[in-house]
Amino acid sequence: MTYRIDPVVLHQVTKGAVGRPLYNGELITRTIESLAEHYPGLIDPTPGRWVASKAGGVLGKVRFLYFSPREYLVIFGSPTGTQGFSGRYKHIDIHKFLLAGRIDSYDVESDATTPLPPLLPGGHTCLERGHARGLTIHPGSWHLEYGRGAVATTLPFAMVDTLLVSLEIESVRRSAVEFGKLARRRFRRDESDAPKWVR
Repeated sequence: MTYRIDPVVLHQVTKGAVGRPLYNGELITRTIESLAEHYPGLIDPTPGRWVASKAGGVLGKVRFLYFSPREYLVIFGSPTGTQGFSGRYKHIDIHKFLLAGRIDSYDVESDATTPLPPLLPGGHTCLERGHARGLTIHPGSWHLEYGRGAVATTLPFAMVDTLLVSLEIESVRRSAVEFGKLARRRFRRDESDAPKWVR
């Protein structure tokens, strides 16, 4: 099965962005520009819109960069920190590449009573299919999140907390608008021009 985004490239982009200032937006801006350089026509280098996201109790801001039926790429973070449940996905692997801050996590079902190694700037971790974690995202933490698999299976977890628990309809509406923009961009693009990698 072929995919358009390579986790190795995402890790390189992350490591190249670490250390850039966060307060003036340079860290996020340069990360997106670098992704657009690696994936011309796939990632739009122009600033997108931040959207509120709450899933599994984890509240933060998300910027959508790319999605298709088998892949998605976003930037997610929280200026003040947050914690909660990772979710359990049976049909998708979710990679996190930390740009700034720190993420602590633990396996919710293992016999271990100690946390997993912390995710630090420049680091990479993967929540494999069928697994679940508890996590703490420290203040000022921002990461690239890349999902590979059946993307539609993540939507109930991603939307139910925001819509039914928080009753935050506006965030769902804004997310739908951003998804729509990416979908139109994807369908306008000549797919034969985008690079592909084999898993």
